[in-house]
Amino acid sequence: MNKWGLLLALMGGLAVFIYGMTQMSSGIQLAADRKLKAILQFMTQNRVAALLAGLITTSIVQSSSATTVMTVGFVNAGLISLKQAIGVIYGANIGTTVTAQLIAFRLETMALPAITVGFVMLFVPKNTKVRAFGQAILGFGLLFLGLNIMTDVLKPLKYSPEFIQWFHKFDCSPNANGVMPIGPTIMCILIGTITTCIIQSSSATVGLTQALCAQGLINFYTAVPIILGDNIGTTITANLAAISANRNAKRAAIAHTLFNVIGTLIMFGLFFLPWWNHQPLFLGFVDWVTPGNVFSEHPENIVRHAANAHSLFNIINAFLFLPFVNLHAKLCMLIIPATREDRETVLEYLEPKLLGSPLIALEQAVKEVTYMIRKGQNSLNDACDLFCDGKENLIERIQEREQLIDRLQHDITEYLIELSRKELEPAESKLIPALIHAVNDAERLGDHAESFIELYNIFKQNDLTLTPSAIHEIREIQRQLNVQLEYLYQTFEKHDVDASNKSIFTGGKIQELIYEFTDNHVHRLDKGECSVKAGVIFLDVLGHLERVSDHIVNIAERAEIILNVIR
Repeated sequence: MNKWGLLLALMGGLAVFIYGMTQMSSGIQLAADRKLKAILQFMTQNRVAALLAGLITTSIVQSSSATTVMTVGFVNAGLISLKQAIGVIYGANIGTTVTAQLIAFRLETMALPAITVGFVMLFVPKNTKVRAFGQAILGFGLLFLGLNIMTDVLKPLKYSPEFIQWFHKFDCSPNANGVMPIGPTIMCILIGTITTCIIQSSSATVGLTQALCAQGLINFYTAVPIILGDNIGTTITANLAAISANRNAKRAAIAHTLFNVIGTLIMFGLFFLPWWNHQPLFLGFVDWVTPGNVFSEHPENIVRHAANAHSLFNIINAFLFLPFVNLHAKLCMLIIPATREDRETVLEYLEPKLLGSPLIALEQAVKEVTYMIRKGQNSLNDACDLFCDGKENLIERIQEREQLIDRLQHDITEYLIELSRKELEPAESKLIPALIHAVNDAERLGDHAESFIELYNIFKQNDLTLTPSAIHEIREIQRQLNVQLEYLYQTFEKHDVDASNKSIFTGGKIQELIYEFTDNHVHRLDKGECSVKAGVIFLDVLGHLERVSDHIVNIAERAEIILNVIR
């Protein structure tokens, strides 16, 4: 096979490896969505818990890029703080080394059986969990199939003097004092960094490095700097994910970069400190904890040594950084400072990067709808103040808030439609239309509030007045609407179904008050206490408030569907 044929075959094997890893990660994420939620709640406790959360999550999904992108999304959505995110990133870097450890077990013989089992499981009807696990098992098989292809392609190269001479240019073997050469070491770090930036998967480039080691094309001295470069290169994914995110999310991405770059610089320094047997300090330590002598003429257990170098680098780095999380966060804030020009986003809780975790995305959607309802409530209270007290300075505020509510309706609906295209549990699928209906009901609160502006203008142009009794009645319904809304908030914030029933019951009381106040109005007309024109406007106000209550009842009636998923 010529050079181009070898290169294409190697790239093909790498493509199968990466595709398998992606499928395995996606399948596990789908299967473990609720577990990810539990881990997320656990991570809010302290920095050690955050590290463990990152480690466990990445060990589950088999991708530090997935975890760091998810973490950037959580920070952007306000789910976790920058300090918590930094702890998660430390753990994610340790968790990502699980793939290299799996490769060191040499499980290539399991590739085809795993592909067969996973493929069959993909066709199990009406069982999302089984299909998700099938996708993960299929990905596992493809990962080792790709590794096997790469190993077979590289095998003939160890007999090629031309290739051996080329690889020799990057040889990082130390001198007699156990000190590694600076030039080749830096070159190998750069090769690892650039390759991983292109592929966007440190697991893939570490796997390729292990394949080169297995065929004797590179030695352990050369493999470790490449692996360190792989760790720097993997930070590109989080930085790309943070481009359109807020400043705090950008800081989380920078934290990942600083962690790996500073850690690599520390290990780079250790290459020039000899271990007791005249080997570089870090490499000597890896050999000491790993069975077999990797420094012998015929290196023993070199693939496991490479995996352990990857793991130990990240473990040591994490524990070096852990006491300095606050300092790390301050450094990130210094690099990306807050500015007055920071634009406040329309969406408070929704984050596109959470779409890969549907349950968390749905929980955030419920929070966003609740936020939207609160905006509608603020507008209603302003509208009542405008109409009853003549506070004209509130008109502009009501109109601006109505524009915000309209934008929220559009953005939340778009987000939910995008989420509906994901593979969801049946209960999650039912929740999406319920939330879309709730969004539409919430939007109507702002519309009714805006209608008060027109009624107020008619009132003012015709020099009309309301009786103190009529104003008191409007205020009483306003008060009851606020009670009804507070019960609704309790429903979603405290996961309390009883509160939704109280909200519906309060809606019934408001209906009774509307009937009572309408009768009172007729009596006032009979007594000549108010004009017919003012009376018509008063009835319009009651009509708008009644319909507001109806929309709140509509949302409360869907509470059980919503709580079945998020609590």
